Order: sequence, then structure tokens, then C-alpha cells
Amino acid sequence: MSMQSILDGLFYQHYLTQEKDKATLQRIATNAGMLKKDFNKWQNARLLHIIDDKDLLAYEQAHNSFASGVRYGIMLMMEVFQETDADLL
Repeated sequence: MSMQSILDGLFYQHYLTQEKDKATLQRIATNAGMLKKDFNKWQNARLLHIIDDKDLLAYEQAHNSFASGVRYGIMLMMEVFQETDADLL
């Protein structure tokens, strides 16, 4: 199993299993209702495409930040243990 697949598994498990509270679900429903009322079909579709693209960029950035953080943490642990091993000799 590659390091990338391990990182993906850790990130996706947390990201996909987050539960939304009642207030968040209510806000989403209210906003969806306002979209249907205020925008025509073309405007609604265009706005949702823009939001999807923004969310995709944010998701990719979060994934990259998570992977970098784990890598830096592993490198730090390796450096600490190497120094500790050298000090013991």
C-alpha cells in the first residue's frame, strides 16, 4: 500500500464521515429555497457550477495541506529518532 493511498484513506474517512448539525441543514434548505425563488433556471445552474468549482478547489487544498502536514510530522519524527539514536552511541 502506497503512502498516498494511506493519506487518502485517512483524509477521506474524516471528510466524508463529518455529520452536519440541524442548524446547518436548515440553512442549506433555506438557501436552496431562495435560489429557486430568486433565480431563473440558467442563473441557478451557473451559480451552482461556480460553487461546485470553489468547493472542489477548497477540498483539493485541504487534502494537499493534510498530506503535507502528515509528511512533515513523519519527517520530524524520523529526525528526532535519528538524533536520539546517535546520542545513545
